[in-house]
Amino acid sequence: MAVYRPNQNARHNQALQFAIIAHANQVRKGNEHIPYVYHVIDVAEEVIYYSGLPIHELELAAVIAILHDTVEDTIVTVDDIRDNFGDEVAVGVAALSKNAAVEEASAVSKLEQLRESVMRVKASPRYVWVVKLADRVSNLKNFPAMWSREKIAHYLDEAAYIAAELGAASEGLHARLVHRIAEARRMLSIKA
Repeated sequence: MAVYRPNQNARHNQALQFAIIAHANQVRKGNEHIPYVYHVIDVAEEVIYYSGLPIHELELAAVIAILHDTVEDTIVTVDDIRDNFGDEVAVGVAALSKNAAVEEASAVSKLEQLRESVMRVKASPRYVWVVKLADRVSNLKNFPAMWSREKIAHYLDEAAYIAAELGAASEGLHARLVHRIAEARRMLSIKA
């Protein structure tokens, strides 16, 4: 039987409430009937159940997972995250958010953007790597209906790059990501 500890999940609950408000009117791309917040919950669950992180890093990683898209996809800023959750969470969320300067540079290819993103994550603690792996695992569970086979194939190639670069952070999430890539390629008859 679990032991009741008051406020045991206070930080997770605060992060979840923050994400629910931040993503309030968003839905999953191509799945307009699914509120977006379910994605960040799924990422946190992947982290909690499959990352293998030690308990002192697990709570931090789960909170970062819940908040990982707030800066990139809403009006929330890194300073808002810092003010509400502290420096460690803010740094993790920032590392997982797209770099607007790189995104806006028309000469920067998608591959260069991906490499820059992975390098930012690799400069972060291992628990941030784990959130990136879990995010991609979650994103591979179903693709937006409007994506072409070519776009899906490209996305799977990106996922394989992420798995190769960050997989050392979590054997469990690495295995789940590699499995999802292989399964999607098999289902869609897409060669590696």
